[in-house]
Amino acid sequence: MHIKIDTPADRYLLNHIRAKIIGRGPGGADESDLTEAHDVVCLNQMNLDDIKLKANGSSGYCLVVEGVMPYNTAEGQLVLDTLCNKEAFALHEVVQCEPVEYIDAYVPTKYGIIFQEKIVISPSDHTSAALNIKLLKSGQEFAQIEGMAPKYFRVDILDNGKPIYSQTGYNQITISHFMFRCNQGLPDKAEDENPDAEVKHNYVIQALFDLHEWPAGKTSNDESADITW
Repeated sequence: MHIKIDTPADRYLLNHIRAKIIGRGPGGADESDLTEAHDVVCLNQMNLDDIKLKANGSSGYCLVVEGVMPYNTAEGQLVLDTLCNKEAFALHEVVQCEPVEYIDAYVPTKYGIIFQEKIVISPSDHTSAALNIKLLKSGQEFAQIEGMAPKYFRVDILDNGKPIYSQTGYNQITISHFMFRCNQGLPDKAEDENPDAEVKHNYVIQALFDLHEWPAGKTSNDESADITW
């Protein structure tokens, strides 16, 4: 398969976007992971030649085009050209909701917890979500502040208190696709004869600074002041 991505109205944006191909099949050693977040290939070019996708039953793949734009962009089109040697190949658009932005202040603690929030989703439909977590200081990116070193942190998604997904990065982390499972028809807890059965989900997302790299992050000081997420 060949894929070409273009933004005819402003081709400078091509320098700031990337594509990801995400496998939607079950993951993990025992194929019990249904979050669709672990089989991800990141492609930092917009003209992709000779891509080979393995058959994964009826699960299929997600193609995500994302970017962090250096300026406010005007309305325009994103053109996607594909060439495939399989007649059954088709693209189906996933209609997303309007993005929602939350902003809050970082309060230093001995654990370096940036935030910890419960996730509320539809009780009857699986919810596909994309999340972007960015750290700012006084409303500015860290790179724009003289003497401010990049800050390494981790984002975890927990289900019933157990981590099911983690990602690390400096200053900003993007989770391009995560499938939150609905609770309709699921038991509160697994039966003894089937301990690995899917049960009702209680999702929490949290972010933490790496205090080994930035020990000052657990105390109030000039550098940790006025940090928001």
